[in-house]
Amino acid sequence: MSLMTPVLRLRKVMRSIGANESQADEFADAMADYPGRREMQLMLDEMFARWFNRIMFGMIVIVGLAVAIIVALD
Repeated sequence: MSLMTPVLRLRKVMRSIGANESQADEFADAMADYPGRREMQLMLDEMFARWFNRIMFGMIVIVGLAVAIIVALD
């Protein structure tokens, strides 16, 4: 396992494919702003939890309305 941070590894890769120092630095800085694997997974988990809560709330409302209609018609 490499001791280099991902940003330094990106910079090293860019240098190895022919970028100059400033281009490699600019690319590494730009890529450092993007979320990593863990941050992206946390964002996705939060998004799915919100949607699950909305869907469950909607289902409860629909079932409640259906029960209210059935009770009102009896």
